[in-house]
Amino acid sequence: MLPQSNLSPLILVVEDDPVTRLTLVKVLSNSGYEVIHAANGREGFSSFIKHKPSLILIDAMMPEMNGYEAIQAIRNYEQERAIPVLMLTALEDSESIEQAFEAGATDFITKPINWELLAQRVKYALRTSKIEDKLRSSQSQLVFAQKLAKLGYWEWDANKDEVTGSESVFLLFGIPKQKGISLEQFLSNILPKDLPIIQQAISEANQGQSHIQISFRVLQHDGNLTHIECLGEVSFDRDNQLIKITGSAQDISRLHKAELLIQYQTQHDSLTELPNRASFTTTLNDFLLSQSSKRLSAVIIFDIDRFKQINENLGQEQGDNLLTSLAQRLNRITREEDNCARLGSDEFAVLVRNVQNQHELNLLLNRFTHDLNAPFMINNKELFISYSIGISVHPNDAKTTEKLIQHANIARSKAKSLGGNQFIFYRPEMNENAQDMLSLENDLRRALTNNEIEVFYQPQVNAQTLVSTGAEALVRWRHPTRGIISPVVFIPLAESTGMIIEIGQYVLETAVKDAEQWHALGYNQMHIGINLSSRQFTQSNLMELVQNVTSRSKLPPKFIDLEITESLAMSNAETNINILKGLKAIGVSLSIDDFGTGYSSLAYLHSFPIDTIKIDRSFVLNLDTKEGRAIAQTILAMADSLKLEVVAEGIELEAQVDFFKGNHCDIFQGYKFGKPMPKNEFLEWLKEYNKSVKLN
Repeated sequence: MLPQSNLSPLILVVEDDPVTRLTLVKVLSNSGYEVIHAANGREGFSSFIKHKPSLILIDAMMPEMNGYEAIQAIRNYEQERAIPVLMLTALEDSESIEQAFEAGATDFITKPINWELLAQRVKYALRTSKIEDKLRSSQSQLVFAQKLAKLGYWEWDANKDEVTGSESVFLLFGIPKQKGISLEQFLSNILPKDLPIIQQAISEANQGQSHIQISFRVLQHDGNLTHIECLGEVSFDRDNQLIKITGSAQDISRLHKAELLIQYQTQHDSLTELPNRASFTTTLNDFLLSQSSKRLSAVIIFDIDRFKQINENLGQEQGDNLLTSLAQRLNRITREEDNCARLGSDEFAVLVRNVQNQHELNLLLNRFTHDLNAPFMINNKELFISYSIGISVHPNDAKTTEKLIQHANIARSKAKSLGGNQFIFYRPEMNENAQDMLSLENDLRRALTNNEIEVFYQPQVNAQTLVSTGAEALVRWRHPTRGIISPVVFIPLAESTGMIIEIGQYVLETAVKDAEQWHALGYNQMHIGINLSSRQFTQSNLMELVQNVTSRSKLPPKFIDLEITESLAMSNAETNINILKGLKAIGVSLSIDDFGTGYSSLAYLHSFPIDTIKIDRSFVLNLDTKEGRAIAQTILAMADSLKLEVVAEGIELEAQVDFFKGNHCDIFQGYKFGKPMPKNEFLEWLKEYNKSVKLN
């Protein structure tokens, strides 16, 4: 197939009739276009992903995947542009034409084809596409500008009591975007103290007020407050009754924070413009007085190792430039809700607000120290500096401002006495844990290169016949000195550092390769389940990755089960449905993992192109209670009504087998049948297990 040049558009012809296909190629080539072709819808979709043509001519009725299905797959896949698709059909009834447009066709051409007019139809379709691309680019720029300004639009239909709007406005209000959101639901995260402001505005609108301008606060899911300014225009019917309010909402949190800083401008360091010691003490004291959350917070105090020597070598002016650059870096690498200060000379402090647990705090500190240690450019030369850092944790170490600062200073002094270039918690046992996590993160960065990441397989068996049907691929880290590291420990590390992308790709490629080996050995009905992390799933090149892996393998895509968690599926349901449809078009199977632990809208669940749900093992463990059995039966009945396959995870007991076997369950997975094991051990299990099943 020809590569696309910069001079002429590339056209993809998808037609199963060889005579028509070759004639189309010849006519379009003679008209100056570059042409590639495919013999069916599935080949056409793969060619579209690989070559990104400028226009597609596609037949309606084809084997493998018909034209309507192929167009739907293309529309689900593409996001940034709407490539023109002309459908070729010998069917002239209005129902077929309507089906083509519903699938996403731009236009249609009936057979027999008028060859003289074909090139003109293609020419004008390409011209229209260019105009649409320019319009789409303008719209994209507008969306980007709104995102940059943290601005969104909304509309409330008073008669239907339904709120619609942009993705960004629902994000500002902390509400998942979906249809049928009432005003009460839309406003549910607004701080209760601020709700009367909105109620008063709506009351005034009902009395004829045509403009709204109000400010209020939204309590986000992470416990932080977002300050919102809301503008609105009120529309009335002929009887002067309110019918709708249309408006905008903007995040003014930064402006609000800037106003607070202005109020305390006399308490800021003149060199770095950071708050000074007095301001930091006041901020910490106010925070502790208002703190009602059970989450952890921390005070970090640090100074530059051997700063006096550095300052003498650089000179006073460049020493000041270093301190100013450090202050600017602190503002960049700390979270917006945290507070930084210069306490004096080369001594700085950070208040870390509200983290979920010690593990999250350790991860945050690892990232903080990593970013802090990046070199500075002084006199056009790289300057590497290190720090002695002390941390005290609230409420574990102290509950008062004075004690928290004192304990952080003690820990800082300890770090300096040990040679610097490290951070130490006030309590030794916490310090050991933090250092261990930092060491583990450093080791993880080398794990793939050193072939320490392995893929284990846990067997899955048919619930009725107990014949082996597949396995779930589970990643393991075989540390050279610590042995097997639990995924519970290293997966969050991989997620936070971005290494999960590389690890996930390795697992996908390895699992498909191993499953291909099973099929070659005669186990040709074995499925392989592969988990996609949230970072993998939201990658822009996910479909190209899956397409490349499946195209290089002899394993039929239908035996590859890609799994995402229920909470991930529902995090952005409408967008995720399109991603799942694109994956489905490649031919793979799709599963919802940990089902029942999140919140699923049945309307969305019905729309998801999934094949399987995996009941979370917590429901299996609770089968000994009446309530547990009732919940499990409800999930199984729902899956049966939606024609979904069900996998029960965590099966360990015969009683659990009996329960699920009698309640429309399809697949078992658990220690009763096999633990997760390396590929060679799994192959041995497969041989022995199948022998035992045949004997029984």
